[in-house]
Amino acid sequence: MSINFNRNHSQVKYEEIIGASSFEEVDKNLFKNHTLTQDEVDLLKGTAKEDAINFFYNGIISFSDGINNILRWHFSWATVQLYYSIYYFIRSSLASKNIILLRNKSMYRLIIRENEKPFSTTNRKYNTTHEGTINHHRDLFHLSDQLLSNNIDNMDAYEWMMNAREIVNYRCASFLEPSYLEIWNNFAESLDDNSFFDLIATIHNDNDFILCFQEEYAVVAIPYKRLQLTLQDLKDSNILQMINSDRINYLKKSIQYETYDMNEIISILS
Repeated sequence: MSINFNRNHSQVKYEEIIGASSFEEVDKNLFKNHTLTQDEVDLLKGTAKEDAINFFYNGIISFSDGINNILRWHFSWATVQLYYSIYYFIRSSLASKNIILLRNKSMYRLIIRENEKPFSTTNRKYNTTHEGTINHHRDLFHLSDQLLSNNIDNMDAYEWMMNAREIVNYRCASFLEPSYLEIWNNFAESLDDNSFFDLIATIHNDNDFILCFQEEYAVVAIPYKRLQLTLQDLKDSNILQMINSDRINYLKKSIQYETYDMNEIISILS
């Protein structure tokens, strides 16, 4: 079995820019102190677009699989998948705005702009892949991201969703099925009375994001609204058309339900 793998395009391109011959031979001082030229900015903007599309694709698959698992009453795995979709959507949104996250032991964020260089902090909460991504995003967009405009149980929406995922993955001895966390009660009831997609429609039409901060809706509302925000970011950046036909056809086959945004995504990509 081949162990070759493709890394994020921007990571590879940045390593090429600073002259690293392989990801195992990156000089840390050069990595963190290199200042971008305009030519390098142009190169990285191209790779950021590719990364934005790849992360968005990962997010859509994770989100749609999460919804599919809700329909199967697999709430534990749905919690994990919906959380992962948030991570991917945030990475996609950042890249669409020419902000990339790079790794050289620590995590760095780099605004793709002339005379910029990678930023990092010794705060360990910025150096793990998922929490670091959320923290870098929060630093930059805490005033403009509607999902950061309020709290649930003294946590912002992303922290709350990360906590739900950690309960399932790390704090429970096993998945809880046939039971489930209390945060799923509302959705379980909607499956019982065949109103699940009415509930999704309510979330879709929640333009003020109010349901994202109500525990009985949040586990689906947060990733759903993050999807909407990221979709708008990709529209604004005019890069949705970069998704290739093979991926479009796969999404058409894998999305086994209809919601407003899923239909919109398919129509946009077709």
